[in-house]
Amino acid sequence: MSVLRSTGLIEAPAATVGAALRHTRTAEVGLASLGVGGHAATRPAALLVPGDEIVFHIRIARLPVDLTTRVVRAEADAMNSVLISGPLPELRHESVLAEVGPRTLLTDSMHWRTPFGPLGRLADITVVRRFVLDVLAARIAAVRELAESWAKRPIVVGTAIVHKGRLLAQQRRYPAPDAGRWELPGGRVEPGEDEKAAVVRECQEELAVDVRPTGRVGTDVPLSNGMLLRIHTAELADPTAIPEAVEHHEVRWVTADELTALDWLDADRVLVHSLRDLLAEA
Repeated sequence: MSVLRSTGLIEAPAATVGAALRHTRTAEVGLASLGVGGHAATRPAALLVPGDEIVFHIRIARLPVDLTTRVVRAEADAMNSVLISGPLPELRHESVLAEVGPRTLLTDSMHWRTPFGPLGRLADITVVRRFVLDVLAARIAAVRELAESWAKRPIVVGTAIVHKGRLLAQQRRYPAPDAGRWELPGGRVEPGEDEKAAVVRECQEELAVDVRPTGRVGTDVPLSNGMLLRIHTAELADPTAIPEAVEHHEVRWVTADELTALDWLDADRVLVHSLRDLLAEA
């Protein structure tokens, strides 16, 4: 098994870097600088989720190579994918994030096995390793560009309130294009307000309950309005309190099995796998 690693320090929080890792633009733009084509087979122009596939059209030593990989993990601290189609017996890509103060250290690694015995090992040494190092460097550069630009965006907080193993979801009443779809409670962080205070205020305004922030879940999500969605976890300050649909059509407590049945807003849907894991832990 051959292994190569590359690292990069990025001026952005880990959850923002995690979002950049998941974005299809990382594959399409980052690798384009090497003349490598790539596209998400199942989710174009969005954040990838586990199960999504990415198709790459590569030239190594002028030879065309097509690879298809599948995302198996996409969280705030890591993203992993594996080969499902291509000429290699095995290929695994792992990205791990570690916070270093306000910055994030990205460690990108590629693990693979080459076919064809001694001839394959010779090609691995003379050609493939150099290509892999270039790919890792281009990928880190693309992640850095996205993450550092997103880190400057205004923050919208979302709140994953968990109670008795269920998650609170609310159904939009307006605007018309979003009416009937589901989302987590939350809203924009006001000037001079920290994120936890925004979580508490938004839940008071939208649900008429007090909550206690407890942590974070999932990666950030870049929004089409130029803002960045960041999800906090919370619990009811009073376990007997009953959330109300103050601004929404309906509020509902849902189990992990019910999450995928809801018509979530796009920004929330890409976090459903993380919310399912959160409920599983609860």
